[in-house]
Amino acid sequence: MIKHVVFFKMKDMALEKTGQENALELASKFSTISKSIPGVISCETGMNFNSEKAFYELCLHQAFTSREALQAYLVHPLHMAVREFVFQVIDHRIVVDYDPQ
Repeated sequence: MIKHVVFFKMKDMALEKTGQENALELASKFSTISKSIPGVISCETGMNFNSEKAFYELCLHQAFTSREALQAYLVHPLHMAVREFVFQVIDHRIVVDYDPQ
């Protein structure tokens, strides 16, 4: 099993929506596509309730059957469509992929 964790720092405003609104939409998009792409075991999103400016607004935590499943997910057309949205609404992100010990 492979874990995929991404922290998103949202732009204050993008696409005529606040960062919070875009974070909620992004969380929904990831939850939706994770149900349709083979190899995704689970998908969890969480909004950071700590409102300090230096923190990230959204966390995505997914589990995949294998590294190959993660790689296939990353280039899947549904993920690529969400990725287009991501880069319009985020300031930056942190990604960690790992194999739990």
